[in-house]
Amino acid sequence: MAERTPSRAITGWTVGLWSVAAVAGGVIVGGLLHEPEPELTTAAPTTSVPATSTTTPTTPVRIRAPVTFPTQIPGCASVDAPSAEEYGSVLGPGSYDNPAYPWFSGRKAVAMSTALRATLPTEVVVEFGPHGRSLLFDPILGEPGSAFGGFTGASADLRRGDRGGSLWVTVEQSDEPVPACTAGWLDERRVVPDGSTIDLQKTWEEIDGIRTLSHRVSAYRPDGSRVTALATDAPSGSMPSGAVPLTVDELITVVLTPGLAVGDPIPPGTLEPPLPCQVRVDSSARLDEAAAIRVNAALRDALDGVTTDRPLDDLRPSDFGDGGLCQTVRVTTEGQASTLSVSIALGQPTPTTPPQPGPDRYTPATRTTAEGAVIETREEHGTTADRFGRTAEEFTRTLVLTAPGGTRIDVTSTAEAPSEPLSFTHLETIALTSSSAVR
Repeated sequence: MAERTPSRAITGWTVGLWSVAAVAGGVIVGGLLHEPEPELTTAAPTTSVPATSTTTPTTPVRIRAPVTFPTQIPGCASVDAPSAEEYGSVLGPGSYDNPAYPWFSGRKAVAMSTALRATLPTEVVVEFGPHGRSLLFDPILGEPGSAFGGFTGASADLRRGDRGGSLWVTVEQSDEPVPACTAGWLDERRVVPDGSTIDLQKTWEEIDGIRTLSHRVSAYRPDGSRVTALATDAPSGSMPSGAVPLTVDELITVVLTPGLAVGDPIPPGTLEPPLPCQVRVDSSARLDEAAAIRVNAALRDALDGVTTDRPLDDLRPSDFGDGGLCQTVRVTTEGQASTLSVSIALGQPTPTTPPQPGPDRYTPATRTTAEGAVIETREEHGTTADRFGRTAEEFTRTLVLTAPGGTRIDVTSTAEAPSEPLSFTHLETIALTSSSAVR
C-alpha cells in the first residue's frame, strides 16, 4: 500500500500536560505556590506558605516559589486560598475542522499565528525550528467542557539580544465567568478599556537547583475568548538565560492582539496550515538555519510550470526531532493535484547495490550520475482509506538522491486517481537543486 501523508487540516497528534493546558482557563503555569512581589502586594501577609519541594527516587527535586495567604492582590476584592494543583495529560488526534468548535479552523489557526507573530517586538526573533515550534496554532484536542484539552496552542523559542527563552500562547472559548482571584495564581488583576479582565503573574520554579523564570498574562475577553501567554527564560533544550525575553506589558499586548480572539474575522487570502512533513531517515545530523536559507532560496525557481498552494521555500526541521529538513506542499496544477514532499538528511550511507525487485506494486530503478550521486526511483500504486472509511486509488513516484558526501534527498509526489503525480524529471530537478544548495 502506498504511504500516505496525513493532512494536517484533518488531524494532528498532540500531547498536553494539564499543568500547562490549564493556562487557557486561568489556572496555573510554573507553579501554584507563588509569593506576590513586594511592589504588587498592598497589605502585609500574616501567613507564609514555604516554597514546595517534590521529589521521588526517580524524579528530580522540584521547588516552586512560595505563596503568602491571607493576602491582598491589586484589582481583587477578595482572594481565595490556594488549592491543590492538578496534573493530567491528554493524547489523541486534534482537528482543525472539529464541529464542536465552529469558531476554529485551519485558516483561523493560520490567521491567529500571523497576528501573533506580527505583534511581537521587532527585536524579538523567533528561533528557527519546526512548525510546531514556530508559533503555529495546533489542532484542538478534547470536547468543550472537558477537563483536559479544548484549547489551541502555539509555541516557539525566542531570542532578544543575549536573552533566550520560550513563548506559549493558548486560546479557547468559554462561557464561564472570570475566575475568582486565588493566591499563587496571579499577582495583579486589571480591567482594560475594551472590557477584558487581565491577570498578571511573575514566578519561578527550580528543578535540581536550576531556576526558570516565567511571566504569565491571561485575558478574559468580552466575547468569551480566553487568551493566555506564558514566557520563560528557558529555550527548549537549553539552560535558562536569567532574563525572560518578553515583559509583562508586552505579554498584555500579545493577549489583546486583534486576530487572536475567537470571534475575530479571518483575513481574505489566508491559507490552510502547512501539511506535516517528515525526514525520511531514522536520524540525520542537524542542518542549521543557514543551510535551510540556501536550500529554500534555490527551490523557489525549481518548480517550473508547477503550481502549488504555497512556495516550496520553507524547509524546516520536522516536528519528530529526527534532524534534517523537510516540507510538504499541495500541487494544484490541473491534472496533477497531488502532494509533494521533500526531505533532506546528512550522514547517510551511499547505496552499494541496486534495489531488488519486490511485489508488483512497485518498480524500482537506480543509476549513478557522472558526479557520483546515486539516484533511485520507484513507482507505487495502492488503495488507501481515510478515517471515515472512504477509499482512494493512489499513485506515488519517489526519487532518492544520495550524494557522495552522504547528503540524501527524498522527493515524493502522491496523487489520487485520476490525477497523476509529478514526473521523475520534476522530482530529479528538485533533488539536484537541493543537493547543490546544501553544500
